[in-house]
Amino acid sequence: MAVEATRDKSARAPSHFPLGVLGADPARAIAGGLRRRLVTLFATARTAPGDLVPGLGAAVAAVILVLACALLLDKPVAASMRHLPLRVTRFFHDITTLGEGWVWMLPLALAALALAWASLVARSRRQRARLVVYAERAFFMFSAIALPSLATTILKHVVGRVRPRAFESLGAFHFEPFSFAASKASFPSGHATTVAALVVALGAVAPRWKPAVMVLAFFVFFSRVAIEAHYASDVLAGAFIGIAGASAMRRLFAKARIGLRSGMVMAASTQDRAAHLSQGGFGSSTWPLDEVTREPLPAPRLSIVVPMRNESENAGPLIEEIERACAGLSPFEIICVDDGSSDKTASRLTELGASRANLRAFQHAISCGQSAAVRTGVRAARAPIVATLDGDGQNDPSFIPKLLEALEAGGATTGLVAGQRVGRKDTGFKKLQSRVANMVRGRILRDGTRDTGCGLKAFRREVFLALPYFDGLHRFLPALMRREGYEVRLVDVVDRPRRAGRSNYGLFDRLWVGILDLAGVWWLIRRRRRVPIVSNLRKDA
Repeated sequence: MAVEATRDKSARAPSHFPLGVLGADPARAIAGGLRRRLVTLFATARTAPGDLVPGLGAAVAAVILVLACALLLDKPVAASMRHLPLRVTRFFHDITTLGEGWVWMLPLALAALALAWASLVARSRRQRARLVVYAERAFFMFSAIALPSLATTILKHVVGRVRPRAFESLGAFHFEPFSFAASKASFPSGHATTVAALVVALGAVAPRWKPAVMVLAFFVFFSRVAIEAHYASDVLAGAFIGIAGASAMRRLFAKARIGLRSGMVMAASTQDRAAHLSQGGFGSSTWPLDEVTREPLPAPRLSIVVPMRNESENAGPLIEEIERACAGLSPFEIICVDDGSSDKTASRLTELGASRANLRAFQHAISCGQSAAVRTGVRAARAPIVATLDGDGQNDPSFIPKLLEALEAGGATTGLVAGQRVGRKDTGFKKLQSRVANMVRGRILRDGTRDTGCGLKAFRREVFLALPYFDGLHRFLPALMRREGYEVRLVDVVDRPRRAGRSNYGLFDRLWVGILDLAGVWWLIRRRRRVPIVSNLRKDA
């Protein structure tokens, strides 16, 4: 039995290294390490600049929301803030300080320098590698806040919107462009940009703290309106800039493998991971997770992609169920994608893969969402047809053969077969959420399905990869497939209760992002072009 541990073909040679060497001048060593990382970041940005900007649909949706907020809310909200009790405004004056950029950027810069210096005097290679990673992550967080904050500062002085304190005399839409006066720098809010970027950055390096920082962000958002420093649309625009800028930095640092890794697959053992870190850390974007092969496997007929997050208790039983349900579809492969779990999902997948030649497992270094996990699996798939199901055990794998049969029966014109759940086993509140969301989505997109949230789907790999990618893509597959001219077939499937663990979604996780995604997909559908029917013309012999 051989253990294959080759790197991904697209991986480049290790580019990360300790910030300096023992005995070297610390300042010079740190400056050299910083310079090399900046060169790497700029080179990475030049290779794929389009990956660093938000999608056109998301940008249009953000602009529409800001304009709607300005026209509908700015005046009434600004007027109502005049009547807040003095003790309330004093409280928000104290809270708003936490949105100052220097409050976060100064400690992060000092932390990055301190960790970089500590890496120079570390006694062991393992400890040095860890300190380098921590220094790089502090540098990432600093950059994720600094870049959008700089953009906001420039924009607010170019726009020159007068602050709400002059609302009664000048109105809500008085502008004096290219003014450097603080009283004429209302749009957008720099404080909102800072805390929104902080949410994204901290979510990348310490996801467990993200909910607490989100609460802080909402308090800071409201404080800027409460103390009459900004209009509601200023805060909304600042938040969008912070999210977009920090997300771009997250993708850039992950792609450059500086402190973050995008879609990284952990090594097969703790010893392997320690050895990799001691050699400079993060040399490859993806590693096989103990892929075991006895002999070259035949090309599979079907690839089954299972996104997972904190599903260590569900992984084993679910994979066994898939094997039983799909025994008649051989050869097939199972691709599990661990989306940055904080439990033992990765180690459990390693154990399961040791005895299964057709099981492949990948892991995101940080949680990137279900759509990202599905996309990672689809890109790794070797079969022309891909089936997906959720990793919590609520989707019954016995319906996979029916999905495949319906897709193959539909021919090349059928791009997707989607499951529709009957007999939902969720709580009443969650079922109400889904019912309302599906009703609104159906009315706006007219995608012809009552349940896009079901994880059981089968589609053609090349068609899926041609769709515009965004976070939340998996919820809009029927609408996007129809936009591309493909037929969508529906199959009723039986829902089951979650076997173990708890849901990774909450009300607010879905609500805000869902509104933006819905607006973006609606815009994409409105902008669709007629799909050409192409035939090859050949001259007669």
